[in-house]
Formats: sequence, structure tokens, C-alpha cells
Amino acid sequence: MYGVSASTSRAAPAFARTPVRRPTRASLLNLSRGSRETLRASASTADTRLTSWLKENDVEGKAIEIAYVGGAKDDAETARGVVARANIKANDELVRLPRRSALVVTEGMANPHPEFISDALWDAVGEEKWAFRVALVLLREYALGSESAFAPYIAQLPEVFNLIGSYSDIEVRAMQYTLAAKLQGDQLGENAEAIRLVRRHAATTSALATMSDERIVWALDCVRSRVFSGRLVDDAKLKAKLLPRSLAVGTAFATFLTAPSAEGRWLAVFAVLALTVFDSAQNNERDSALAYVLMPLIDMVNHKTMLKTEFEFSGGAFVLRAPQDFAAGSEVFISYGVLNNDELVTRYGFVDAENVADIYRFEGLLPYLQANHDAMKRALGADSSRLANLKRTHPVLDEALWNGNFISDGNAEDKLLWALRAVLATPEEFAAANGVEGFKLGGGGPGETG
Repeated sequence: MYGVSASTSRAAPAFARTPVRRPTRASLLNLSRGSRETLRASASTADTRLTSWLKENDVEGKAIEIAYVGGAKDDAETARGVVARANIKANDELVRLPRRSALVVTEGMANPHPEFISDALWDAVGEEKWAFRVALVLLREYALGSESAFAPYIAQLPEVFNLIGSYSDIEVRAMQYTLAAKLQGDQLGENAEAIRLVRRHAATTSALATMSDERIVWALDCVRSRVFSGRLVDDAKLKAKLLPRSLAVGTAFATFLTAPSAEGRWLAVFAVLALTVFDSAQNNERDSALAYVLMPLIDMVNHKTMLKTEFEFSGGAFVLRAPQDFAAGSEVFISYGVLNNDELVTRYGFVDAENVADIYRFEGLLPYLQANHDAMKRALGADSSRLANLKRTHPVLDEALWNGNFISDGNAEDKLLWALRAVLATPEEFAAANGVEGFKLGGGGPGETG
């Protein structure tokens, strides 16, 4: 069964309403989850209590145990994960979690806790800010303290999170990533909006009204970094495979940049944050409900960039299966989706040192080439209207030239290669190719030119 490593435990603070402590970051390199040593340090007292709670609540995890991998316990639980108790084969069952042992908020759900969350607040938050609704449900369990049915789960949650909203301006500038400042501002804005809604709509006699701003943000960060989403069908005969939400490079960030309203930005933010979509084309949406779920034990499994992780929801339980083989004693990983390190560090507070999906952006590549690249100067000198025409007819290629995205193997992304071939061609080569479209081949651009 699941458990904790057998070496001596370090005592963890008892479950209590303590103030949130701010994380410290000496370097972004310290946040890397690649090449983690397989050294297993002891799990904490809180993890030991969680293990007992999991057993009492029929959560099955025979193949894995909680451990600190390559580091000691800290407030952000950066070294905690799970390791294989014995050899694990791909598709072996890792965790079986009954629905009643998860915190679930579904689409169209009525206020589940009116004694804690006022109807006015629940309605003001609305369906679009679904992550905040999950955070409110989590805060209710936190407020109950030891009386909560989820008390051991709440007690072992990280006290701090290395998410972009907790970064200082100096730390954001050190990332040398222009969009990080916008993402930081968006997350801080979401935090402020959540606090404003609580202060305006929480019943003055409720425990929620006495929650600190920091605790409200803590709950939001828990959801941001741990939530799963998908459609649930309460029918044991329908077995839905859960596939990770794979995001095309730049798509999520483009949504941030173009969302026309605050509600749209909330949607954009939290759509990215759902770790896994559990859905099936066989399920009729009329017979299913979109759900957002905090999953004890499953949410302790760390990320490694892989194509997919398989889930099931069947017979009233969430089932996590191994995406690949794992040797006994090694750390077990799942995939949160095919995400580059920019997305991982801004959303989850870590990077994958072995990330095959990573993207390196040379922002302002086009003006740099215009000023420093002789071939570019010659080509544009011979055809001064080419860039203007490219921007008009193929704006996606113009954007690729400005962004300068290179993938982890050192090659330029397809759209950038296509744009460079078109821009660097001599007038004779350009005419022979019949214009921009002729440069798609040879590893070139996408099927649609946008």
C-alpha cells in the first residue's frame, strides 16, 4: 500500500491557522525538477497523518509511497513526491481515489456551504471564476480545522507556493522574459479581485469574513497548482479516459494578451492551470458535468514532460495509471501536459531541466536581423516591400519573426523557419517559389497561414 519512507520523520507543525509565510528563492535554478536524485528522505508527520487518512477513506495506492526526493522538507514542499515501492509497468494502477475523498466543484453547482459562503458571494464569483469557487470550498475545510473531514489533507498542503504572483519585480526582471511581468500582474489582479469579492459579499458572521488576505491567496494558489478538471459522468458503465491538456506553444499566452474582459482573463488563466482533462468523446455533455477537483495523493505526483498521462473515472472513483515503467525506489512522475518551461515556472513554480518541449524566445529577432544580418539586409534591400506584404498577407509569420521561438533541440519552430526562408530569399528565388506559400516545404510552415 502507499505509505511514507521508513526513516525518522521531521516533525511538522500541528494543524493550525497560522499566517502564510512568503517563499524565498535564491535562484530559479533551485526550482528545477529535472535530474532529481533518487535519495529518499523521510516524509513529514503531516504526511504520516495523511497516510492514515487515505487508508481510512479507501484511497488505494499500493504501488507508491510519499517521500522527499533529493531534498528536505520546506514550506513549499519543493522536494516532496512519490516513489515506486516495487517495479511499476506502464498502465499499472497507481492510485484509486473515491469521489467522496476528493474536493469536487461541478458546473452549475449550487452553493454547497451557505453557512460559510454567502449566496451573494457564490453568485458574484460565478461559473467563470471557477478556481475561486474551488478555493472557497477549500477555505471552508481549512476554517473547520480538525473538525474537517479533510483535515489531514489540508494539514499537509504546502504553506507557500512559488507561483508568479509571489515574485518580486526584481525576480521577474531576472527571468528576462517580457511576458512574465504581464502574467505576474494578471495573477496579482486576480488575487485582488478575489479579496475584494470576499470583503464585499462574505457574511459578517461567517468564519470567511475573518480570513486574512494572505489566506485567501493561499487557497487560490493551492487550486492554481493542484486542480484537475474534466467532465464527470455518474454512470459506472461509462469509463472516461482522462487525457492531459496539451497546449500549443504560444496559444495560452496569446489568450492572456487578447482577452477583452476581466472575465475572459480569468478563463484564460485557469484554463491553463487545470492539470488534466478527464473527458471522452463518447460522453454526451448533457449527461455529464464539468468538474474541478482537488485529488489527495494524486496531486502529490510530480510532473515530467511526457506525451500523456492516462486517467479514468469509473465506478465513482478517479484512477491514475502509470504513463511509463518505473523502477522500484525511483520517483514516479505524471505529465501535466506538454508545457514549456515558461509555462511551468509561471504556473507551477518550477522548471523541467530535461524538458523536450521547452521553447527559447529571442524577442525582437526581426529588428536584430535587420540591423546585424548581411543576408537579411541584401534581401530586403532588393525587395523593400517584402516585410510589409508579409505582415499583411501572413501576420502569423510576421509574429514568428518578432518572437523568435527556438525549440529545445536548437532548431527554430516551423513558422519561424518558413518566415525566414521567405524573407531571406533573393527576388529570383521568391519569384520561382510563387511567393510566401512556396516556402512552406522542407520543414516549413503550418497548413494554415492565419
